[in-house]
Amino acid sequence: MEELFPEASPAEIKLTKAHLKQYRDKKHKVELFERNPPETDKQKRAQEALIKFTSLIERAVDQILHKDVKSVIEYRFIKGNSRAATILKFSSWNCCEKTIDRKIEEGVVSVANTLLYLE
Repeated sequence: MEELFPEASPAEIKLTKAHLKQYRDKKHKVELFERNPPETDKQKRAQEALIKFTSLIERAVDQILHKDVKSVIEYRFIKGNSRAATILKFSSWNCCEKTIDRKIEEGVVSVANTLLYLE
């Protein structure tokens, strides 16, 4: 019997982290297409693929239940900040770097699991 909400494999989690790292670049390209509409079919297909990619990532991040994990993921990947900047931003939580890293990993796993049923 197929699981209603399957768990992502380690390979899927790794791929999701790569996708999250690509998000800002792809979102920027979507914004460029909004300012300069596509002229060819190839550009239209590229625009559609970029919009699908970014909206899936945004929806999956929005599904993260823990507010602190969601905040860290949004700051790190959606806003495109570095790991160091993320740790500095959330240092007011009085926790160590490893705790922030765990929250990042927890968020990546959550996004990976969500993408399994959104795609």
